[in-house]
Amino acid sequence: MLRQALRRDLPIVVDIWVDAFGSDPFFRWIAPDEADWRAFGPGWMTLVSDLCFERGHTYLGGDVAIAWIPPDITLAGPDAFERGRSLIASHAGEEVADLALAAIVDSRTYEPEAPHWTLQYVGIRGRATGRGLGAAALAPQLAAADRDGLPCALTSTNGRNVSFYERHGFSVVAEVATPRDEAVLRPMQRSPRGLL
Repeated sequence: MLRQALRRDLPIVVDIWVDAFGSDPFFRWIAPDEADWRAFGPGWMTLVSDLCFERGHTYLGGDVAIAWIPPDITLAGPDAFERGRSLIASHAGEEVADLALAAIVDSRTYEPEAPHWTLQYVGIRGRATGRGLGAAALAPQLAAADRDGLPCALTSTNGRNVSFYERHGFSVVAEVATPRDEAVLRPMQRSPRGLL
C-alpha cells in the first residue's frame, strides 16, 4: 500500500532509488562500478527526490518509491539542470556531464505537447523485484490519468524495463543515443485508456 511521502521520508526514497537503479545502464555510464555508484547515486537521487517532492507527487510503500510530475509542471529549470550537470561532472568529468545532460534534454523533447503526467522514477529494492510492486505502484495514477483523459510520459533508462511499461500501455516514441551503446534513453508515451 502506497502513501504520500513526507519530507522526512525522502532519505528512504533516495535509498530505495539508489538500490533500484544501481545496475541501470544510463547511470552505470556515469558511475561505472559499484563504488562510483555509491558515491554518485545518493547525490543524484537526493537532487531528483527534492525536485519531485516540491513539484510532484511522491509515494512510498515498503520497498517501492514512485514519483509523478503533474500536467503543466516542469520538474527541472535551468538551475536544477546546472546542479545536476555539476554533480555528474564531479563524478564522471565535464565531457560525460555535457553528453548526459544533452541526452536528458533531448529525451524531454519527445514528451506529449498536451498536458500530461510524467513518471519520473519508480524504483523497487532489488530484494523485492518480481512481486508485482511496480505494477501496483503505477496503477493508481494510470487509473486517474485515464479517468481525466490525460496521457502519460516517461523516459526509460533501461531497455530491460521497456516491456514492463509496454504492458501498462506505454509505447517507445524515440531512442536517444549516448556514446555508450547500452545507455540508450527511450522516451515513452501512453494515451488514456477507455476513450474512443
